[in-house]
Amino acid sequence: MSSERAAPLIWDAIERYFALLQAHAPAERMREAILTDDFRTGFVDGLIRQGEQGLRSFLEARAEFFDDIVEQMSPPERLHSGRRRTHTRLEFFLRHRLDGSAVSDTFTGKAFHLWEFAPQHAPEPAGAPRHAPADDRRADHGADGGWRVAAQLVEGFAALDENAGRLFARPASGLHIEEDH
Repeated sequence: MSSERAAPLIWDAIERYFALLQAHAPAERMREAILTDDFRTGFVDGLIRQGEQGLRSFLEARAEFFDDIVEQMSPPERLHSGRRRTHTRLEFFLRHRLDGSAVSDTFTGKAFHLWEFAPQHAPEPAGAPRHAPADDRRADHGADGGWRVAAQLVEGFAALDENAGRLFARPASGLHIEEDH
């Protein structure tokens, strides 16, 4: 499948990922619906969380935030593994409200992400012959079942407001709001 044909399916996977993330879906639901077993997330030059425990840790840190909007996506590139990689620019307006607080803190800016996707194959019909992976004609595309998110990694930021600057101040430790001393 060409990058041009893969792009809408990849975009759909990103939208489904964010819909679940913003709905605060549990890790099990995220893995079942959109993520690969080897999913990883974090910062290209910082903390990277991987696997089931990494996903749980990420979702816990992210649970209090809402409202991401993906603005732009580069054409997906095919990797030797059959996976696809793309880059996005995301404009975010995140809200964070602590228990008992009458107001929300807001965090705004742009984030640049590197994404990796694996094909999601449709189930084989009962009794259908199994092809060896090298013969699997679906291995080059995810058209039969779409794409699953294998990685979402932050490459950088721009136009961060003061709160967002504090939130993302230390990529090596993940999402932490740096308190003024």
